[in-house]
Amino acid sequence: MQRLPIGIDDFRELREGGYTYVDKTRQIYELIHTAKFIFLSRPRRFGKTLLTTTLRELFLGNAALFDGLWIADQIEWTPHPVILLNFNDLDYRTQSLADALGEEMDKQARLNGITLDATEYKGKFLELIERLADRNKVVLLVDEYDKPITDLLENSEKVAEHIDTLKNFYAVLKSTESPHIHFGLLTGVSKYGKLSIFSDLNNLLDVTTDRDFATLLGYTQRELEDTFGDHISDLAVAYNTARETILKQVEYWYNGYSWDGAQRVYVPFSTLVFLQQQTFENHWFSTATPTFLIKLLRASRIPAHRLEATGGGAELLNSADVNNISILSLLFQTGYLTIKRVQHSLSGTRYQLGYPNYEVRQSFQKYLLADYLDTQISQVSGVILYDLENALANQDVAEFVTVLQSVFASIPHHLFLPYEAYYHSLVYLLLSLLGFRIDAERPTNLGRIDAVLELEELVYILEFKLTTAEAALKQIHEKQYAGPYVGRGKTIILIGIAFDTESRNIADWQTETNIHYRK
Repeated sequence: MQRLPIGIDDFRELREGGYTYVDKTRQIYELIHTAKFIFLSRPRRFGKTLLTTTLRELFLGNAALFDGLWIADQIEWTPHPVILLNFNDLDYRTQSLADALGEEMDKQARLNGITLDATEYKGKFLELIERLADRNKVVLLVDEYDKPITDLLENSEKVAEHIDTLKNFYAVLKSTESPHIHFGLLTGVSKYGKLSIFSDLNNLLDVTTDRDFATLLGYTQRELEDTFGDHISDLAVAYNTARETILKQVEYWYNGYSWDGAQRVYVPFSTLVFLQQQTFENHWFSTATPTFLIKLLRASRIPAHRLEATGGGAELLNSADVNNISILSLLFQTGYLTIKRVQHSLSGTRYQLGYPNYEVRQSFQKYLLADYLDTQISQVSGVILYDLENALANQDVAEFVTVLQSVFASIPHHLFLPYEAYYHSLVYLLLSLLGFRIDAERPTNLGRIDAVLELEELVYILEFKLTTAEAALKQIHEKQYAGPYVGRGKTIILIGIAFDTESRNIADWQTETNIHYRK
């Protein structure tokens, strides 16, 4: 078996080192023939750097590296000067971004045997392009263009400074795009700052949600099975199960990212680490902590269950105003939500978003719950969840409520948010992390159920109120919330819970095992 390219994002190193490469060159061919300037955003660890280094070798004319790949005999291997600018390599924390860019232009010039005369970053960029263009039209590849912005979203003053610097820097392309540039690709995680930074580059084509490039980065199910077939077979042996069974489990954990609502892909990093270590763990999620996102989500007061299925128009995906950050847009752009469905109509396109897979859903919910409870992430899946699971499995509603009361009692006063959605979110996160099937705000023909928890032989229907438990239970009956679960052969347990904002806890509860709904 070929070696797995874990952490290898340089195309030359990958090919010369004998690592596995999922051939994306057919789509790359389409990409470079689609437009002169292209913008593509994808979450971290999705292969953006590998794409830019692949394009570098392609445009440098290094045909031997592409032997055996689709594109090998599809193009003329005419060399072009290439400027590859990776913002991961720039030091803009100990110096200004302008100075960092100036240093990078000098470095790019040295790599091409040029000494620049210009003294400031914009002039150096212009001079570099013009002098390289004497050899042939230039290819510009920019990786992680937005890093100086997304790294500092909490520092609005610094972000504004960096946007101004980048806008000035890329303005060079407006005057040079026709005579000197052959092709340009700009990649990043988010679109924050994109409109401001590239406002002068009016022929920049955004292919982020273009269906033709929805699988350009990431592995499709077919690519996983065809390219890593031997590793899948090893997994089946390691887990002593059928190949089809292990494939379904891998898909459940790691597949699910989509940019067109139809085609779905795996995160390369999670997939490769999983295939190497053969353990179902949170490989992609563990490479970064979503602290800032959790903080924004809490401030927005969006109920936790809404992240399972939310949506909106194109503005939801394309939000790029750093002064008015849309948390849902940012969650999508950073990979914590993905497109589940696209609905086209004459009035515009609407997108349904949700968690891409089990890895992201359960990991993000743990971080969110830890934030709600002001505790460490390692404490979230401990005794509390164990006690809740036992209480529910044993139909012990009193113990279930007692555990919830202890959870609410442990929340520091300054973190408590006295509104109904806060209570709902906490209960939802706790139940969701148990691994049971839970529907929040499930619609019926007469209303909307706060929460339905379905176990193998039990169905719990929960209603929350800020008034009385009696009122909650009454609503369950009047709206006939148990109706959809009649005839399933399961015991249906109704629970009405009343919260008190002064005591910041469950003040009252009532339950009923509705034997009339048992088959």
